[in-house]
Amino acid sequence: MNVKIGEKIKALRKRDDITQERLAEVLCVTNQAVSKWESGNSYPDIEYIAPIANIFNVTIDYLFDHDTAEKRRKVDDYLAQYTKRRLDNPSQCNENIDLMRQALAEFPAEEILLLKLAESLFWKWINSRRNKNQDGYDIPDIEWNKSLGYWEESVKIMEELLASSTNDVIRGQCRQKLAEIYGSIGEKEKLLAIAEKCSSIHSSKEDILSHSSWGEDGIRYKQEFLMAMLTPLQNTLRPLARRAGAETEDKTFNILFDLHELIFRDDCGVHSHWLTFLYQCHARSLFNNNKPDETVKAFQQAFVHAKKFAEFADGTSEKTCTSPFTNLMKQLPITSFNPSSEVQWLLEQLKDGKFQSLRVNADFIALIKEVEDWIAERG
Repeated sequence: MNVKIGEKIKALRKRDDITQERLAEVLCVTNQAVSKWESGNSYPDIEYIAPIANIFNVTIDYLFDHDTAEKRRKVDDYLAQYTKRRLDNPSQCNENIDLMRQALAEFPAEEILLLKLAESLFWKWINSRRNKNQDGYDIPDIEWNKSLGYWEESVKIMEELLASSTNDVIRGQCRQKLAEIYGSIGEKEKLLAIAEKCSSIHSSKEDILSHSSWGEDGIRYKQEFLMAMLTPLQNTLRPLARRAGAETEDKTFNILFDLHELIFRDDCGVHSHWLTFLYQCHARSLFNNNKPDETVKAFQQAFVHAKKFAEFADGTSEKTCTSPFTNLMKQLPITSFNPSSEVQWLLEQLKDGKFQSLRVNADFIALIKEVEDWIAERG
């Protein structure tokens, strides 16, 4: 922490003719605490930084004597490091938690860093849930979910951000993750309260622009709205289809694959990530329904799309889509993402002990080798 913050507090207090006792009273701390801050023998806890700035009507940056441009550069550097790691990889998720704690030690109360810390803790909790039941983690075991503990700090940070932030994007991301946590730990009233504060899909940004713009702009916004709806659609259909039974579930997956082919043709770009995920989900469903040969074929398709995603993520320039459903959209290169991550994640799934019985299948063994060789060739 900046060693001059105590000097700043003392100077501001004298400027505004506020005694140590009065400042301590307003902050609900002891007179000795304020005295130690000003003498440099201790520093205010993070929770007091914003209130101190508000009392003296100054910015947090002023308290810490940050140069705004230099601060922005450092924060952006922390965020760049953060986005290079996969949150669904437990070890990389832990690295991001440590990184954000380090960043917040330098820039306390920086909202985007607080959000990323909360996001990392959220994913640590998600990863722990998955350890219990890889196939059914979207069906909450409330007591198990609550016992993991990682969600608690995440909730505290996001609830505080919702109460204090004026950034709609940050508030929206907090609501989304808080809703998932509340739903998974049985906090129905809190979940409903969050949902009631959100707009419906029919008054979303994408819907408004799609229906209120004309000409080429209108078509482009409709294409963007289509993309925005696609992921929620597939994530909603999968559990509903599972509930309806094996035959309906299999049919649903095939409809989703046909829908992607209709929308993207053979040019899925960043959405190859979702096709990789969908084929892996389909493979697990087929395996659970005792269809080993079809399971292997689904994993083979997952590999096809994982490689396509790697090719897209490896790009260095903006790409124009070719399908009539996407041809007015631009896809930017994913410069902060490991292009091989989808293939590496697929290999972890293939080597999961759950699929041990498939190791008598020559095509399955050949697929594992092919995936390993691909990774090895890319270094």
